[in-house]
Amino acid sequence: MTIAGIGAAHAELTAALREPGRGPVVVDIDGVTEADLTFIQLLEAARRSAAEADRDLTLAQPAGPAVQEILQRGGFLDADPARATFWLQEATNR
Repeated sequence: MTIAGIGAAHAELTAALREPGRGPVVVDIDGVTEADLTFIQLLEAARRSAAEADRDLTLAQPAGPAVQEILQRGGFLDADPARATFWLQEATNR
């Protein structure tokens, strides 16, 4: 997911977070073979918005190689263990 498609992804994610009900919002990123920082920023912002609304936002599976590369280059996995757990699902894989 790159800046070219981020508008549609933002609209879908915003709609999912606004849906009535308290169930988790599960994002499937399995098909993401190309990513940039806009994708990471979108999901990080959605994660914060979900937390503020007392909703859970999770990934259907751990981030794949394309997403992990951007996370590592941007330093997203170093600063916050909760962030690493979200992206890599480390807690559920142990």
